[in-house]
Amino acid sequence: MQPICASIEGMVWKLLDTGIRHAAWNMAIDEALLQMAEIEQIPILRFYGWEAPTLSLGYFQSVDEVDLEACERAGFDWIRRPTGGRAVLHDRELTYSVIGPIALLAESVEKSYEMLSEALAWGLRELGLQAQLTPRHPDARAEKNPVCFVAPAYAELTIQGKKVIGSAQMRTKHAVLQHGSIPLTLDYEKLVHVFKLKRSEDTLRLLRAKSAGLEEFLSRALPLEELKRAIQKGFEHRFDLEFEPIALSEHVAERACTLFAEKYSTRAWNFLR
Repeated sequence: MQPICASIEGMVWKLLDTGIRHAAWNMAIDEALLQMAEIEQIPILRFYGWEAPTLSLGYFQSVDEVDLEACERAGFDWIRRPTGGRAVLHDRELTYSVIGPIALLAESVEKSYEMLSEALAWGLRELGLQAQLTPRHPDARAEKNPVCFVAPAYAELTIQGKKVIGSAQMRTKHAVLQHGSIPLTLDYEKLVHVFKLKRSEDTLRLLRAKSAGLEEFLSRALPLEELKRAIQKGFEHRFDLEFEPIALSEHVAERACTLFAEKYSTRAWNFLR
């Protein structure tokens, strides 16, 4: 475990639950909070969900890697994230984001991934699940796959070799945004459908071998509120902190509204690559 930065230990973080929203609103709120973190020095843990199953593309990812027509036929939304990484199909899941100043959340990208993954791992322990951080030895075959959950990046979490949380990060001059998907279940047929993957037993076998939702290991239904409490406790344990629940401020909501209209709901942004 990495040592806790003295300025983090014992802090009071903000806890924000924005509920279920449209994909463009979800990304707009995350970026608005990131912009606010340039000024404010208090980290935020946010929880949210998606109005419809949503395919999110990484910032650098080409739309040619996914089947947008299949998404439309299935009634799925899609969005380009401000963060890097591969595409994620958000369906039955809890999405988290952590937003805060770089000075508190580690100057190094790798170290911040480690610290936040350790907090998430403590959260999974609250559910009786033992997760491991991925070492620096990626699977060559998975590395070429456009599906986020087939290719765990360094320090992402796996259980029994299967990726269970997919995260991505972006940074401004003084602040960090990391958000990620914590699936309850994964629908492998849907993944094949929207990712232009050849539907075969080999493909499905690879997906099942490399990724899973938490309920696969719990063998029971996992209520979202139980998962939220577990993740919150994981952060409290890892960083020796307390949370103050907050609502979305008027200033952040106004900024998110602008980002929604001028960025995340536009063709120029979503077809950027």
